[in-house]
Amino acid sequence: MNTVWQEIRFGLRTLRNNPGFTAVAVLTLALGIGANAGIFSVLQQVLLQRLPVPHPEQLTLLYSPGPKEGHTSSDEVDGSESFSYPMYKDLRDQLTTAQEPFSGLAALARFPVSLASRGQTERADSVLVSGNFFDVLGVQPALGRTLQPDDTAAEGRNPVVLLGYGYWQKHFAGDTRILNESVLINNQPMTVVGVVNAGFHGIQLGDIPDLYIPITMKHVITPAWDGLSNHQDYWAKVIGRLKPGVSRVHASAAIAPAYHALLESELPLNTGFNDQQKAQFLARQIVLQDGARGRPLLEHDTRQQLLALMAMVGLVLLIACANVAALQTARGAARQKEIALRLSLGGSRWQLIRQLIIESCLLSLGGALLGLLLATWISTGLVRFAAANEIADGLSGSLSIPVLLFAAAVALVSGMLFGVAPAIRATRVELVTSLKEQSGGLASGLSHAGLRKGLVVAQVALTLLLVTVAGSFVRSLYNLKHVDLGLQSTNVLQFSVAPELNGYSNERAYDFFRRLEERIAALPGVRSVSGVEEPLLDNSDWGSNITAEGEPADIAGTRDVERNGVGIGHFSNLGIPLLQGREFALQDGPTSPKVAIVNETMVKTFFPNTPALGRHIRFGRPDHPLDVEIVGIVRDSHHNGVKEVPQSFVYIPYSQDKTIGHLTYYVRTTQDPLALASSIRSTVQELDASLPIYNERTFDEQLNRQLSNDRLVATLATMFGGLAALLAAIGIYGLLAYTVTQRTREIGVRMALGATGRNVGLMILGEVALLVGIGIAIGLPLAFGLGKLINSLLYGVKVFEALGIAIALLLLTLVALAAGYLPARRATRVDPMVALRYE
Repeated sequence: MNTVWQEIRFGLRTLRNNPGFTAVAVLTLALGIGANAGIFSVLQQVLLQRLPVPHPEQLTLLYSPGPKEGHTSSDEVDGSESFSYPMYKDLRDQLTTAQEPFSGLAALARFPVSLASRGQTERADSVLVSGNFFDVLGVQPALGRTLQPDDTAAEGRNPVVLLGYGYWQKHFAGDTRILNESVLINNQPMTVVGVVNAGFHGIQLGDIPDLYIPITMKHVITPAWDGLSNHQDYWAKVIGRLKPGVSRVHASAAIAPAYHALLESELPLNTGFNDQQKAQFLARQIVLQDGARGRPLLEHDTRQQLLALMAMVGLVLLIACANVAALQTARGAARQKEIALRLSLGGSRWQLIRQLIIESCLLSLGGALLGLLLATWISTGLVRFAAANEIADGLSGSLSIPVLLFAAAVALVSGMLFGVAPAIRATRVELVTSLKEQSGGLASGLSHAGLRKGLVVAQVALTLLLVTVAGSFVRSLYNLKHVDLGLQSTNVLQFSVAPELNGYSNERAYDFFRRLEERIAALPGVRSVSGVEEPLLDNSDWGSNITAEGEPADIAGTRDVERNGVGIGHFSNLGIPLLQGREFALQDGPTSPKVAIVNETMVKTFFPNTPALGRHIRFGRPDHPLDVEIVGIVRDSHHNGVKEVPQSFVYIPYSQDKTIGHLTYYVRTTQDPLALASSIRSTVQELDASLPIYNERTFDEQLNRQLSNDRLVATLATMFGGLAALLAAIGIYGLLAYTVTQRTREIGVRMALGATGRNVGLMILGEVALLVGIGIAIGLPLAFGLGKLINSLLYGVKVFEALGIAIALLLLTLVALAAGYLPARRATRVDPMVALRYE
């Protein structure tokens, strides 16, 4: 141990005596290690961090894929995470007995609410939870109590609410007097019974609830949609806690008989199923997925991008290590006489290798410590970007203990990675020759050239890889920004209002919307205005199965369409071309004959050989009448997002929807849309001072938020690609500068024998071309292979395409020429007489 400590002290003295070398090496490593730690800080929270509850490994999420008839509210791909509330209660009662594998099953669902307290009304995010939710998770309150099973024993019995800790701090300044105070939630008085503890932010990372409300108060939270007693209304998400020692595989097998019996009891309710669908319904099973990290929505949305960024910063670190290894190799050549002397005095080669590796680890440790500053900057920037673009809330920009341990491990691995090969090469010396040579002489210098050239080749190959990928992400973002959305987004202000959350009836809400539209249309600077039930380009959709007039009987009612309720003048307001028929008009009111407008894809899919205008359709159950007439056809336009493929779409007048509790308005202006924001807020408050508006922004800003993930990845990829190119340039320059210094005598001999400066310059640049060519030959297959993994993240482009490869090669060539210019120019200015006397 004393020997190791002595070697550490000697290594520190050696590095201190070479400040230039130490500074360059530490800074280079800081860039690589800091970038890795910064990205890992976010990746660890999103992909690896467990819920802060006791024994999170016992938690499991319940899914039940397969056909189901009725209404499904889902925030995942296929709706398999949603159960009806009656089914949840049956599962809870049957699967948590002494013989069953679960110690508890809890249900939850997220809904926005309007909260009025202490003279302020605002929109808040609530979670409806079963009374045993906090008991199942093992979460304790910071103030008061949590919700209990008695709070959900009967529908509407206990109007109580639990505040999220962050919401309590932000909106009530941590005032403990809020306990037992009454607040208005959707115009319903509810009593605050507690505040959840500071460390618990819900079970869905990135989406922090403001309020927790008993699930049996759903009729208050969603006034137009109860769903507590409907076996065919699927909206509740279920999380369970397995008993100690029970695996998910064992639990799945144990609960299968009970779940099958429940499905058999519900089968008669599915009157629209054919025999095949009935068999598929009965074959459904409960799939248990790991719940230790909570619901995985953010993970699903960002996993590929985070892994891609982690791979890129890993390549940056490899390039940095190659750069420092080249510096170590040059330094080893300069220390040949010292090493030979120590060997001749009885030192063992292993001792010298260990000493050199310790010096490398000290460099990497210094790089890690400096890199933590860069890591904090990157992590904080990513967290702020995610919050500002509504990607995720609640992430931390500070470096946690796991991140610090990761940085330490990366530093140790890096020290070994760039230290071992140079150490082995430096200690392979000829004692007599090295002792006779002047330090850094020609023989010792050239003997290390092969390793340094190999390291430069590796840097070129990895840089080509990074630059190619970065260029692909940039071109993908360019394509996304130039997608034809089928509508015009400029000079449009959007905002949303939800009168239903203030207790409005359907008739009162419709009257409010009508008066609001009239007043907004009369504002100076407003060209047109229209409202929609589902906001555009917001990953929000509303689907339904449909039957079309003249459709073959075997497929009638089996195909789905997207739908939306829109207002008068919606298509002309947003610049969506009307191809045939008419837009909705004032006469298409609540009591008028039902009408619809469809898009081109709908016509091609459902009416390929017959005119669509005048045809009739119906939504939902097959026994409903064909009572909706198609009165117009519009061009396809994007609804959910920029990347979506056109789907069959049906528009109905929102006035003819059974419930219109909320609308998102799009106001086209003749000036800067934000200049009208205050006037629109005043107009809404004139009609109802207690009604908050939300999602107020320009339509262009909404479009930019849609592309925020892609923009972030493209920006970071460009930064990392640029950093890689810079490190490669430094590596090439370092090699050539060192080569010119070592070959000064040779260059002098050549020039004395008649070689011109041009000949010498071309010789040096020829070496650059050879190394770059070998690096490109290695990097191109790597880029092709990596493209197979990255292409799914790109839009309208692939990694390994001629244009992208050509741009990357051109950039790499320019970098190599720039790096080689100064050493080549220096070589052309060698004085033969001085060079012949050079040692």
